[in-house]
Amino acid sequence: MKIKANKNIIDDGFNAELVETAVFTGLLEIPLIKTPDEFIIPKKMIPFSERNKSENCEEFVCFYEHDIRFCDILTTTKEQISSLKKFKGVISPDCSLYYDMPLVLQMTNTYLNRQIGHYLQTQGLYVIPNVRWGDERTYMRIIQTELPFAFLGLEKHGIYSIGTYGCCKTAEYKHHLREGLRNFIKEIEPKIILVYGAMPDSIFGEFKKDVQFVHFDDWTKVQHLHGGKKNG
Repeated sequence: MKIKANKNIIDDGFNAELVETAVFTGLLEIPLIKTPDEFIIPKKMIPFSERNKSENCEEFVCFYEHDIRFCDILTTTKEQISSLKKFKGVISPDCSLYYDMPLVLQMTNTYLNRQIGHYLQTQGLYVIPNVRWGDERTYMRIIQTELPFAFLGLEKHGIYSIGTYGCCKTAEYKHHLREGLRNFIKEIEPKIILVYGAMPDSIFGEFKKDVQFVHFDDWTKVQHLHGGKKNG
């Protein structure tokens, strides 16, 4: 019995056309998100799944929510461009790096973050790279000459964004948030870090002399403070 492959059903999942013009970095060949010529600090952020609730599209679209809520940007990237272009800019996808996730999947999610960020840049969007790390395997050098994979695909001295939701629940999570941040600053030497979610001084305080932090309350908190009204 012959099985005929239907390209509309079977997909290699890599969307190689999105990185046709990419520069690849490190042994893992993670696509590069270029540092913008001008640093633009968002006035507000809005999650991808809530973007239709924006009144004036003055926000940057971010992906600090459950992965399932932004799967469209990963699977139908090209179809999302027109709606994203209405906004001031985009933070690259915050694909999860759970501690108990197989390391190869954490590497894959880092790749997807940079792949989509790179492609959005090629389409003329202003993109700020999201940086996500897990435990020490993601933010410490395993090979002395190789950047930790959580920081591959990033240029030095740029503007970046991190999300802290769920990263301060336990002492272990706080430890990895602090040490990952320490290594991020050491390796990439960022000029500006946007922080979406909690920003406890016990973690961020010691680094404020080295980098400019800009804090953003998460969407849920903003909606609560505004009585559930639309962002704007």
